[in-house]
Amino acid sequence: MSQIQPCEDDVPEFPVHSWDDDSASVSPDQLKVLIVDDDELMHRLIRKALTALGFTQIRSAENGAAGIEAVERELPDIIISDYHMPQMHGLEFVEAVRGDEARDEIVIIMLSAHDDRDVIEGARDLGADTFMIKPFHRDDLKQLIETLYHRFNCKRIAWPA
Repeated sequence: MSQIQPCEDDVPEFPVHSWDDDSASVSPDQLKVLIVDDDELMHRLIRKALTALGFTQIRSAENGAAGIEAVERELPDIIISDYHMPQMHGLEFVEAVRGDEARDEIVIIMLSAHDDRDVIEGARDLGADTFMIKPFHRDDLKQLIETLYHRFNCKRIAWPA
């Protein structure tokens, strides 16, 4: 796996940039989001939270295998995946996504009702960028997306007012 390079403003010796420049930001409606979860209610809750944050390009997959097909077809910017799923476990899904260096800049957020430290560390070891415990709050999801997207893509998200 290739190393993600830090953004210039993450490294102290680089000058601080003005984020007013349009080239340094992207709006939520420009980003593709993939929800991978076998629970239809969770799909709806995540979609509702994302829509309220301004995301419009939201796709869904009912399990990890369908998620891999969706990633290959559309290359999302952000993936929100469940941990426990039939056919292909969330960990297998994350590992498969991270198996291709071209996908290193995809933000992967894993969701689960488990708050076990070993589960969380295992997910991160296989390539999940962060782990959110269900139930989640929309503001927490927004903060995670904003932080991780900036870290991997060196762009800020210009959230709608």
